[in-house]
Amino acid sequence: MIVTVKHFKMLARLEKGGLEKIEELTPDDLETLLHLRLAGLITEEEESFALTRSGLLILESLRMAEEAGGLNFDELYEGYRLVGSRIIAMLQVCDKAQGRTAFNPEIDKELVERGLAKEGRLLPWAEAILEAYKTATVEFFVTPALAQSILALPVGPARKSFLEPIPEEHIYQLEAQRLLTFTIPDGEFFAFTGVGSQLWAALRTGLVPEVSISVTTLRDLINGKRTEALEKIGALDPQGELTVPGKHLLMAAKLFFAPIQVNPSLDLSGWNISVLRAVNVAPDKTSEGLEEFLASQDIRDSFRLKQSLYRLEGFRLIESTPEGTYQITPYGAELLKLEDLAPVYAQAVMAVTVTRTENMPPDDAWIKKAEEQGVIGNGFPTQKGRLFAEIASNIERLPVITKEEMLVLRGIPLWRGVSEEEILDFYPEDKHPSVLHALRKLLASGLVDLLPGGLYVLTPAGEKIKQGLSAVPGGVDFPLTPHVWYVLLALREIGRFSPQGRKIRVRKEDYDKLEEKIANLSPEAIGTALEIARLCRYISGLDVLETGVNLLEGLDLLKNLKTNWEEIRIYA
Repeated sequence: MIVTVKHFKMLARLEKGGLEKIEELTPDDLETLLHLRLAGLITEEEESFALTRSGLLILESLRMAEEAGGLNFDELYEGYRLVGSRIIAMLQVCDKAQGRTAFNPEIDKELVERGLAKEGRLLPWAEAILEAYKTATVEFFVTPALAQSILALPVGPARKSFLEPIPEEHIYQLEAQRLLTFTIPDGEFFAFTGVGSQLWAALRTGLVPEVSISVTTLRDLINGKRTEALEKIGALDPQGELTVPGKHLLMAAKLFFAPIQVNPSLDLSGWNISVLRAVNVAPDKTSEGLEEFLASQDIRDSFRLKQSLYRLEGFRLIESTPEGTYQITPYGAELLKLEDLAPVYAQAVMAVTVTRTENMPPDDAWIKKAEEQGVIGNGFPTQKGRLFAEIASNIERLPVITKEEMLVLRGIPLWRGVSEEEILDFYPEDKHPSVLHALRKLLASGLVDLLPGGLYVLTPAGEKIKQGLSAVPGGVDFPLTPHVWYVLLALREIGRFSPQGRKIRVRKEDYDKLEEKIANLSPEAIGTALEIARLCRYISGLDVLETGVNLLEGLDLLKNLKTNWEEIRIYA
């Protein structure tokens, strides 16, 4: 969505019926009307224009912002963005903070400047603007000229200087259609959104937009129609099969109608990588053999080894065997092929994955970290960045929770988001590095989400798992491990829900089925996992208690982090 001062004036003209004589409209007027139509703020019928409900909401809300704030938007330059992708993202983040804006001074300043916030809180008309955004019916219309501008840009995240050769009206068109967004809080970078990225990939791989691509084109592609237009632009071959550009355009079409709503991530420390390499090459792949192998390389820390083995298995990079050893999975092997494999923070991966959503941009700080860690370069995700994003978006996680991470998780409210500063305020300064480390691991596990601007919120899965951990006593180093998950999943499979209360009952005659259902663990490992599950009060005997049911429901919700995405293997 894009509403500059110029667009705001046009909305006012429309409300007053000032566009009755369409032949008197200038080319600049028509371009402005195009942006508003693409954004779903006006409709055009029989050579006349009218405000949609979203358009009227925007107009009334901005007028209220002017009046209440003693502002005069007419005094600003015409290209000043009253509402744009960046401001919408700020409103979405503040909405997750229960309307608070003061948690981020830069966001607060931008919203106050537009009359949308006061005394650290969103004003009611700011929420109306957010409603207008959510309910607007966006159009899709890419002309050959706009396609050429898209081709001239990197997919992002990229510095705004890349946009300098592009006509301003094309940037407005892209932003109006939710194909491009700017970072927050500072707006130093831009990126194509999920739809924009797939359209960009279609053009880069050979789509030929000799004619304009419209919503009708997208619908025909989704419905499997074989049309002359689809063949003409190169989405279908002469036999009616999808071409490579056609596959990307099909993904763009799917995301246009059903955007990605989640932002999965991955986080690997130096220890995680050392252990992954050890599992690959050590002659003895038991935990004892791996510890001995690492010790021969002067890497010694039993606790970190155990933690890394759990973490890697939770991210599906290694897997346990019945013999008590570990083996590399296909994704683990792919990571080991990277020449520049090194620690990567969750925020760096999120700088790539968040661009696949409809409008939410990365945080400026995430991109800088991604550049520093080799995840992004020259306006493109690197090979490493794309692989990390692919793994994050395709694995079925088994969250690993340490004692420290459990405490941090318990400190994030169910009912609103909190800033990093608010979380750190609960801990002495010497604990801040370990708290930040715990937050990164919770992000990568899918239990916590981080919004641009620095707001942490529990995911739906995180809410359930937080409830499931509520009865864990102090002193348990690893309340949740992959092995505990295997046990809980197997008990759910062999048991049945109790008609009295939220429990899963397992009959005594079914006890011997447990080992059969957990084929990848040794009997000793199963026994240890059962002990931990009982100690943490997830199970009683072999019955799964309500806390354990909450954990399993949270694990089910984590499957929503798997996203449907056509991988873009184009680099700078």
